[in-house]
Amino acid sequence: MTVFPSARPVIRRRASVLLLVLGLPLAACGGGDSFLVADAPLLPSDSIPTSGGDNQPTDSIPPATPPPAPAPAVPPVDPAAPAGAHVGIPFGPFGLPASLFSEEFNATFRALPPKILLSELEAARQAGARVVVRLVGGHSRYKRKGTFDMDLWKARLDRFREIDFSSYIEDGTIVGHFILDEPHDRSNWGGKVISPATIDAMARYSKDLWPSMPTIVRGWPAYLKGYDYKYLDAAWAQYSDRFGPIGSFMTENVRDAKAAGLALVVGLNLLDGGTRGSGIKGYSKGKYSMSPSQVKTWGSALLSDPYVCAFLSWKYTDAYFSRAGIRSALVELSDKAKGLPNKACRRR
Repeated sequence: MTVFPSARPVIRRRASVLLLVLGLPLAACGGGDSFLVADAPLLPSDSIPTSGGDNQPTDSIPPATPPPAPAPAVPPVDPAAPAGAHVGIPFGPFGLPASLFSEEFNATFRALPPKILLSELEAARQAGARVVVRLVGGHSRYKRKGTFDMDLWKARLDRFREIDFSSYIEDGTIVGHFILDEPHDRSNWGGKVISPATIDAMARYSKDLWPSMPTIVRGWPAYLKGYDYKYLDAAWAQYSDRFGPIGSFMTENVRDAKAAGLALVVGLNLLDGGTRGSGIKGYSKGKYSMSPSQVKTWGSALLSDPYVCAFLSWKYTDAYFSRAGIRSALVELSDKAKGLPNKACRRR
């Protein structure tokens, strides 16, 4: 595994030592209850199917307007992080190993089953990092006859009722709860979409259990606008070259998120969102990864508006992050992310 030379050694040692003490693996594989690893992508609506697809969103085509509890394995070590521990907005890739948390890459996405929830959150806290958590697993876990089933989704969430992780919510270690991916994509849900009203009902159920934890859906603001949300907090817009000019993409998504009253998470599809001209083969067949110049140009545009509350990109791999120029391009973006106001991803 590549360890970046400029990552702060003290932070990295703290995270690594903690992981050794807790006995945590740095990677896992398999079904929907494995925590996020670099080689387990969540299938996008337009990609070639791969195995192990429970945890990592990539991207999808923007939609048209939609129609009218087990005991914890490890107890918390520290009740709260020091005040002011987080600077700027969360910034990092999906699947970032905990040993690589640093000043530059201080956030990631984790799909966490009950038995490792607290230990993973504590590892992030000790490294000064932040996490978007996915608690219910992938689509297959809450579908019945190919379509979304609310009762199954709630049952997945109920597994966490007896686990007290409130301190990680309050100190900002948890950025938010990722409740659903691509509700607008009919191919995920048996030819149907999941309505804004249903999404808000899911967010309400999460808030009933953890009132102060922000709720996040990876859905386009254009799809989500037009509904008066009471419980959903944030939408998500991830950029790939095929979505057109980056300036228009950013302008439209900020506009639509504001119209919906939602905060906005952004990011880049680093591995599959570039152009043929990058010369870097993508994670998926027939696609291309972003070049360093594309990372800097497109990422800077996404960070140009202080409305953004987090920047999470798909995804970490040793091979891509060790390429010449990629790390320096991402570090440049990280510096910009530190300049944005540190605010919760909550409804506006």
